[in-house]
Amino acid sequence: MDSVVGYAFRPTPEELVSHYLKEKTRDPAFTFPLIRDVDIYKYHPCELPGLSSIQSDDQVWYFFSTLGKIGGRVSRRAKGGFWKLTGRGQVVKSKDTNNPIGFKKTLIYYQGSNLGQQNRTNWVMHEYQYLNNDPVFTGTEVVVCRLKRISDEGLELVTQQLQDLHFR
Repeated sequence: MDSVVGYAFRPTPEELVSHYLKEKTRDPAFTFPLIRDVDIYKYHPCELPGLSSIQSDDQVWYFFSTLGKIGGRVSRRAKGGFWKLTGRGQVVKSKDTNNPIGFKKTLIYYQGSNLGQQNRTNWVMHEYQYLNNDPVFTGTEVVVCRLKRISDEGLELVTQQLQDLHFR
C-alpha cells in the first residue's frame, strides 16, 4: 500500500480485536494491507519495522502472528533474545456491550538468554488475543502484535505503570 501523507493508523485495542483479529481468527486467509502476517518470534525486533506495511516516524508497527508452543506452553523466544511478559494483562471489552472480547498482554524484549545474561531493551510489544467463543473458529492461535520502540524514560514509565497494576 502506497503511503498517504498525513495518514495515521491508530486503532484502539477494541478495534484491533473486534475488527481485524476476529476476522483473521475466523479466516486465516484474511488480509489487511496495514497489518502484515509475520512470525514475530523469528526476528530480532530491530528487523521488524522493515517488514511492516507502515513506514512512519511514529515508531509503531502492527503484525498478525501465530503463537508458537513448546509442550503446550507459549514460547516467546526470538532471534537474539526473548519477549518477557510484564504484568497480568488486561481484558479488552466491546465498546457497545462492555463484554470481554479479548486480552492484551504487554511484553518487553530482552537481549540474551533467559537462562543467563539478559539485557532489557527499549522494544515493547502489546499482544492482542481474541476471546474466541465463535463456532467458526479455525483453531489457529493468531494474535495482533503492536510493536513500539520507546525511549529510556518511556520504558521506565511503562515498567512502573505495569508494576503498579500488578500490585493493586
